[in-house]
Amino acid sequence: MNTRRPDDAPSRQQGSLSVELALLLAFVLMPLLAGVVDFGQLFLAQAVVTRAAREGALAASRNQDVDRAVVLYIQNAGYSPDRTSVATSGERKSGTPVTVEVRYDTSNMVIIPWPGINANMARVVGSATERQS
Repeated sequence: MNTRRPDDAPSRQQGSLSVELALLLAFVLMPLLAGVVDFGQLFLAQAVVTRAAREGALAASRNQDVDRAVVLYIQNAGYSPDRTSVATSGERKSGTPVTVEVRYDTSNMVIIPWPGINANMARVVGSATERQS
């Protein structure tokens, strides 16, 4: 006859708890953590790009090189200028507004392939307007 010992049940229960914890970590908490890290990266990139656009608009208002100002800010923030595109609109005349739009490709910054889920998450865009002096 095959009988169990009374102290056998707690050790089996601890083993099943370990397996449940491992599954919970692997399939729930790790993807959640990856998503938090990804969104943190995207929010930081958005802040950097917006500030770079402000620097570019300020340079445009002073009749300086817009692209150079944006690239310098992007480089100083630790981002790649190769992934940056700058567009300037407005007349460069005194008293008129000049708008600078900066786009940054974030497709390789994230862990989860968000551009496959939402195409708008492949880049961040920042713009700023200043009046020409």
